[in-house]
Amino acid sequence: MKTKQKITMLLSLILTILLISTGLSFAYFSANITGTETSTTIQASGGVMNINYDGGENINTPNIFPSNEPFATKNFTLTGKSTTNDNMNYHIILVIEENTFTDNALKYKLESLNNDNNGNVAPSIEELSGIPTESNEIFLGNGSFESPTSGNKVHTYNLELYFPETGENQNHDMDKTFKAHIEIREGYKQFFVDKSLAQYGGAD
Repeated sequence: MKTKQKITMLLSLILTILLISTGLSFAYFSANITGTETSTTIQASGGVMNINYDGGENINTPNIFPSNEPFATKNFTLTGKSTTNDNMNYHIILVIEENTFTDNALKYKLESLNNDNNGNVAPSIEELSGIPTESNEIFLGNGSFESPTSGNKVHTYNLELYFPETGENQNHDMDKTFKAHIEIREGYKQFFVDKSLAQYGGAD
């Protein structure tokens, strides 16, 4: 009888451990899924910014052909809310993970909208700007929410990527790949323009 009780208790203990382990694993897995699928949040000095990327922040376009229409369009929205007197500053970066196209063959434009006239959006980039071949980061501009805010305030952006048709033979850019993603980072980015090299630089 004692042996059976011991076996029963041991089985109960093992079952309990398995249930706890399964529950923890499931909770951790669920948290990971939730964290990557929902909008990103930046806790800034003056409040909270929620970032929503339409379709995710990644841009992966293995099949591109010359056209005067954009081959990719990324819409993203920043929502700022603050009850303090500290403004929420941010800057936008296009992170190029891989670009095997020839130098400046791909180009971009940025459209900005200050939905609630709060603070400043990063200025629109209306002229097509070239993307260098090597992997790097392209600074798209600074923005800010003015604090305190009366409820949520919204800044909306639309980034368009182009492989423009030049009217010349562009077969040398066949079978090339472009991979990138958009990042919103806290604070202003100081930058300078080297007119001789036409490059952006600076520190966060």
